Amino acid sequence: MKRRPYRFGNIVATMIAITLTISGFYSHYNKKEVIYHVTVPKTSSVSQLKICLVSDLHLSSGTYMRQVRKLVKTVNNKHYDLVCFAGDVFDENTPDALMNRSLQKFKNMKSTYGTYWISGNHEYYGKHTDFTVFEKYNIHFLKNTYETVDNTFNIVGFTDKTSRDHYDINQVIKGMNTSLPTITLDHNPERFDQHTYFTDLQLSGHTHNGQIFPGNIILHYYYQNSYGLSHYKNHYLLVSAGYGSWGFPFRLGTQCEYDTIYLTMRK
Repeated sequence: MKRRPYRFGNIVATMIAITLTISGFYSHYNKKEVIYHVTVPKTSSVSQLKICLVSDLHLSSGTYMRQVRKLVKTVNNKHYDLVCFAGDVFDENTPDALMNRSLQKFKNMKSTYGTYWISGNHEYYGKHTDFTVFEKYNIHFLKNTYETVDNTFNIVGFTDKTSRDHYDINQVIKGMNTSLPTITLDHNPERFDQHTYFTDLQLSGHTHNGQIFPGNIILHYYYQNSYGLSHYKNHYLLVSAGYGSWGFPFRLGTQCEYDTIYLTMRK
């Protein structure tokens, strides 16, 4: 009779462990759409852009072709104006075959102004650093440069700081018409303060919102903004929790997501 409380405790502990495990896998495989509305005090030939932000797929760490196909289908059904990949789509464990198959699928993504891509830190930990191949898949890779798209907006992209690329920000944006709305892609949100003088909206990832509780609380003390939308005056920083997970397909207290941003231009 004295053993029954211990048996009950073991049963409760086991049930909690099973519940947390199921919840962790569900939070990884159930991709949530998070919607943001941002208004910047500029005008353009269009009054609004509908943007899709995708970050941190970490292909082969619990994200495979099934999730890639689902993502492409979702993007095409939602009729975005712009698709932005904010790094760590691949990592050090992504096989070449999976990389090639996923790029071939990403080639089918449809949007008004196309797909733009920057590198993350994990691409540099592995061997997937020849980003010139992206062009044949209708993907614009931004390596410390900018593009003015259809004289409608600017998009600036920086390689992750792990790349150890040396560049001067003023040279990167030299000649850019800053009166147009400007979107900046930088995988790690740390450098936001360096970009506020020319950018209206920075899109980042990297943090996974901690991935596993209490990581999200700890990161809050490390980053100016570790997750979600923040702003300084008229300059906005959006940090995505990421579409995938690193290491293993598990989330606890956080959610895998893709982000829809309605960027409105209005003075």
